Amino acid sequence: MKFTRLRRRSSRLALPAVVGAALLTFGLASPAAAANPDPIPESFEFSDCPTLPEGASPFFSHCWVAVVTSGTFKIGNFDQQIEEPIRITWAETFNTDTFESKTIFGALDAEKMLVQPGLFGDPFLSAVYAQVEYAGGFEIPTSSTFRINIGLKVRLINPLLGNHCRVGSNDNPISLSLTTGTTNPPAPNTPITGENVSTARDNPLPVVLQAQHVGNAFSVPGADGCGFDLGGLNWIVNQIGGFPSPAGTNTMIQNEYIVTKQYSQL
Repeated sequence: MKFTRLRRRSSRLALPAVVGAALLTFGLASPAAAANPDPIPESFEFSDCPTLPEGASPFFSHCWVAVVTSGTFKIGNFDQQIEEPIRITWAETFNTDTFESKTIFGALDAEKMLVQPGLFGDPFLSAVYAQVEYAGGFEIPTSSTFRINIGLKVRLINPLLGNHCRVGSNDNPISLSLTTGTTNPPAPNTPITGENVSTARDNPLPVVLQAQHVGNAFSVPGADGCGFDLGGLNWIVNQIGGFPSPAGTNTMIQNEYIVTKQYSQL
């Protein structure tokens, strides 16, 4: 009898999450606000959807794909316009026997981007590329502002910097808390506001949602592994790049399109 009551209570707790996912799946998000300034991608790739955990229902579990089409990634003196798409894939799963829901990270796929001229100053090091990589800690807390927490690291690519030059690491990531609402950063940054999820296109299917996530309250650690993978050039990367960079001096703004499919449709 106790077990029956527990299952009924769990069902009530899980229902809002399932209904919320269904509303977004069918495009019943808020009416369109400020539109994403970029064209909707011609197709969305679901190949990185994570494997469903045992017991999760493919009819009540969804794979999500967010494609960041533009924005700004400012860390220290590194002020980069996002000019190449960044794809983030994750799953929201639901077990109909235990009424347990989970958020499971799939993958982050980003192309390398040429660092803006002048970041490193010296023409000898001008051809430096930056590539955003996943560093753990992905979660989407229950929130009306669709908050995303994620750990990132930025790989700096140049022959002299070696293959393992990164700002941030799995053990010491750039910890972002991105919101479609309004931020509350320490000075000198001031609050900025994103754009809540809205419908960009509902025909043809799949429904395409749009949003703008922002964050400017995070800190950035120093560089590591720069200079033939031995760290001998960490100091120059830190000096010219402005690392470590304290909270209140860094900003992430990303315009994105979002699609979802039931696992039964993949």
